[in-house]
Amino acid sequence: MKIVDIETIALTIPHPPGHVWVKGEISSTGWDLLIVRVHTDSGLSGIGEAYHLKNPWAVIATIEHTLKPMLIGQDPFDTEQLWARMFIRTVQLGSAAIAAIAGVDTALWDIKGKALEQPVYKLLGGANIKEIPLYTGGHVLGYRSLDKLDDLVAEARRYVERGFKALKMRGGRGHPEHGDIESAKALRQAFGDKIELLVDVNSEYGDYTTAARMAREFESLNLYWLEDPFRFTIHYHNEETARLSREANVPIATGGNVYGRSSVKRIVEHGGVDYVMANVSKAGGITETRKIITLIETWNMKYSPHCDGGINALGNFHLFASAPPHVTANVFHEFDPVYPYEQLLTHPPVIRDGKAVVPDRPGLGSDLKEGLAEKYPFQGDTWFIHDRSQA
Repeated sequence: MKIVDIETIALTIPHPPGHVWVKGEISSTGWDLLIVRVHTDSGLSGIGEAYHLKNPWAVIATIEHTLKPMLIGQDPFDTEQLWARMFIRTVQLGSAAIAAIAGVDTALWDIKGKALEQPVYKLLGGANIKEIPLYTGGHVLGYRSLDKLDDLVAEARRYVERGFKALKMRGGRGHPEHGDIESAKALRQAFGDKIELLVDVNSEYGDYTTAARMAREFESLNLYWLEDPFRFTIHYHNEETARLSREANVPIATGGNVYGRSSVKRIVEHGGVDYVMANVSKAGGITETRKIITLIETWNMKYSPHCDGGINALGNFHLFASAPPHVTANVFHEFDPVYPYEQLLTHPPVIRDGKAVVPDRPGLGSDLKEGLAEKYPFQGDTWFIHDRSQA
């Protein structure tokens, strides 16, 4: 079997009517999605997601002009060797290269599973869990002003009634603002201890003093975790994030924006965190994320994939299911409950009582529906700068 073509499909999927999601400085009106489809001479094709980086043309160009020419004619089963060759050829392109490789590599694993008539988790060594507990994340539970916290609770209640046992709200309004603390208090008061509560700061607290103060203020609310407190993502704040994890009495999560194992290596070198959130579409695909999971296991951390919509959910489910049991024990996996998977996939994720059922179909477990490019034409970046003074 040989690779004969690699296709990129860029889509813009608007939020459902009436759904408004606002967070931090940068908010969104929908989801941009960059799909990679690898075709073989056997007739089998595989799909993967390359994270768009909010600059999808950089990722598309890397795939079309660099990765595609070097992969045509290669054996899709040679994932380890092909990953190394792709990395060496694009190493100076940074995050764009790792995101591009992620989409291609995930598609290759999909092909392998289909060719062997086995789900990907079987190729990864089998599943220790077949129903994955989820927390609501992605484009939900965004900012509300202090006089509209009832609206936040009402949205959260819809997810709790669907069986979700953990909720992630968007944070970033640190001292002297009160939005984060009051929003978390409203959710805790509404649902008590029957749900786990997570706060994603989206890199908005900025400096260490503010992050540490906010961590102290959150202590009484028994957070499941506090995520990405420092400005400009983990790439620029490995030492501070590890320090906060040591000093705070709130678990710290990061890694939803790590691109390859070297990013996790730097976190570990400074002392590690409680939860590492490697996302298959950002971290380099299944081949690389497996190695990140080994680092997580070696340093006794926990693995909880970042998964805010997109078809990366498919690869993330297989990786989570096949990870060593103690790395995922009592850990929730992110899932966006408003993402329109049923519009994109022939077999969308099956969610039962707040848990994802790991698919047993060959490969990742689904193919794309036809006509997506016509139905959801790419319209440019859905992200916009948010006026914080209005929240």
